Amino acid sequence: MWERFAVCSRCAKGHARQRGAAIVLALLTVGLAAVLAAAALADLSLGIEVHEGRFEQAQSRQLAIAAVDWTRNVLADDRRTSAADHAGEPWAIEIPPTPIDRDPKAGTVGGRINELSGRFDLNALHPGNPAHTSARRQAERLFALVLGDAVRARLLADALEAHLQPATGTESGKQAFELTEVGELIAIPAFTPEAIAQLTPHVATLPARAPINANMASAEVLAATIDGLDLSAARTMVAARTHAWFRNRGDIAALLGPGLDLPAASALDVHSRFFIAHIHAGYGEAITRLQALLDRRQTSVDIIWYRIE
Repeated sequence: MWERFAVCSRCAKGHARQRGAAIVLALLTVGLAAVLAAAALADLSLGIEVHEGRFEQAQSRQLAIAAVDWTRNVLADDRRTSAADHAGEPWAIEIPPTPIDRDPKAGTVGGRINELSGRFDLNALHPGNPAHTSARRQAERLFALVLGDAVRARLLADALEAHLQPATGTESGKQAFELTEVGELIAIPAFTPEAIAQLTPHVATLPARAPINANMASAEVLAATIDGLDLSAARTMVAARTHAWFRNRGDIAALLGPGLDLPAASALDVHSRFFIAHIHAGYGEAITRLQALLDRRQTSVDIIWYRIE
């Protein structure tokens, strides 16, 4: 009898352990299901946020690209209606971030256009430039006026000229080594960050030769471009054009002192060919910043390159 009772007791204990394990397993299963459900909801929420973020980013980029097309139209229309380019024209006005519709959720667009033809083109020192000799002389003079050191200016001009030399075995006119932005000067050992910062307002890196716009050039660039013009006289010219912009080359010549000759029209004029657009577009939480280099030839405005940040 005691033996049967012991056996039954052991069986009862075994069933109890099995029931306990089943309960624990059930609890674990429910817990796991809850964790998986929570993870699925979290993934869904994240997916929605990612989708919305991508949509807003795509919309802001589209607004920025549309703003570049609008900029091209503004510059083309200006060329049709204006005889000269100067800082008093509508294209030169900076536009703050502005809603494109009454609904603020529709997005905002703003930006500015910087003219580049009033700056000295560093790529003019490329040996393939037919006017390379005069460009070298102008570069050296500009560097000296800006940095205040004629010896250093000569060294910088030498270094830039050597950097722009095509590799051995290439065609002499090949422009593969032209600079695409002023910041690339840092790759030339002679140019320090301080020197680059001082030169930046006066220089550009353009894809083609074009006359310097006397209406937009700094006094240093004018003095470097017009042989014999000193910096003081150049500053007088800059002050004078704030009251009356140069309508043509004749207006420039009228301000030159005795014995000074106006450079050829291929070197100095009152029109601008190159511009860079800085666009700021927003949609929802997304912001797109875009820069585009524009080449205006007559009423056709082409995009040379653009960068999206």
